[in-house]
Amino acid sequence: MIWDPGTFTEDCISYQGYRTYLDRHAKSRHVYMQYDEIGDPAATAWYLQDMRRRGYNPVPILQPGGDTGLLQTERLVFIGGTVRMNEEERMRYLDDLLCGPVRARVHLLGMMLPKWFAPYNAAVQGDNTSWIPRSEWNRRKSVAEWMQEYGKQWIPPEPRRSVQLTLF
Repeated sequence: MIWDPGTFTEDCISYQGYRTYLDRHAKSRHVYMQYDEIGDPAATAWYLQDMRRRGYNPVPILQPGGDTGLLQTERLVFIGGTVRMNEEERMRYLDDLLCGPVRARVHLLGMMLPKWFAPYNAAVQGDNTSWIPRSEWNRRKSVAEWMQEYGKQWIPPEPRRSVQLTLF
């Protein structure tokens, strides 16, 4: 399980609200992302530094223009800010980041097509497109148009039976 503050959604949680949520619900074995500002690498870097100063151990999110050194110093790095890029721009950006030596394992936020992962050994995980219908920017295309671009979700529509039994 990976906790995500969901800062890409319209009704995202505040920074203080995210920390309070982690204090109440996160266990020491849980993995959670740092709070970030999409499109603002300086604010994202500040949130990472502040969370760590406060004793949290979040997985960093690298926004375009952010500190690429994270790819050498961290075990896992989330790469964000690529959803709004066109395919050529996204490929160029990821090539620049991931074609050289990378020590971190990489999670591509909002990306799931195998062709986006294939060229990059470091890119080992991604997530689905549950964000599609939320913001005005995302509504410029229909869900069907987004799904045509991004493909089907990798997650099966029905959870495994063992998961269902633990929830109910």
